[in-house]
Amino acid sequence: MSDPKVQQLLDTAYRDIVGALGEMGYPIGDDNFRETGPRAARALLELVLPVATIEQGVDDLLAKSFTATYDEMVISKHNVCFGLCPHHLLPVIYRVSVAYLPSEKVLGISKLSRLIRLLSKRPVLQEQLTQDLAEVLHSRLASRGSAAYIEGLHLCMAARGIGAHEARVVTSAVRGVFRDQPATRQEFLDLVTAAPTSLL
Repeated sequence: MSDPKVQQLLDTAYRDIVGALGEMGYPIGDDNFRETGPRAARALLELVLPVATIEQGVDDLLAKSFTATYDEMVISKHNVCFGLCPHHLLPVIYRVSVAYLPSEKVLGISKLSRLIRLLSKRPVLQEQLTQDLAEVLHSRLASRGSAAYIEGLHLCMAARGIGAHEARVVTSAVRGVFRDQPATRQEFLDLVTAAPTSLL
């Protein structure tokens, strides 16, 4: 449930935006624009979570780990999720792959996807999201190493400005063994950049 003060601030801001569209000549009094301000505010609140909610969510995910009986690379790849560019407040479509080498504990496999989606629900640079994912899976999971690889389609580039709808921004971050051993890092990159295959 969102903070009523936050909801009110967003409602007001989006009503002002709709008003500006009216000044540009758009028929904001017709049915298509009815309740657009509050609806747009609710949409933003689906893309961005409060900082405290994200921090608690990460804590909860990491608390549900299991004793490691597996010591090879664990990868969750091609997770598609959405974020928000902090420069223009426009959506970013991410395809995220992460990996870690367990030490004493492992996460349930669904938790990796949840972690990715949780940390993406911020107005944050792709570069920072990449670093944060690698850091959580290394430091907070106490793994032997971690890696994150992200491809991002930024609507601030694709739908405005340069109009580079074909461009993808690629970032990666590595920690521990993935940083110290080039062969391990290369194995990860080879696996996550390979063409997707169907399981069906």
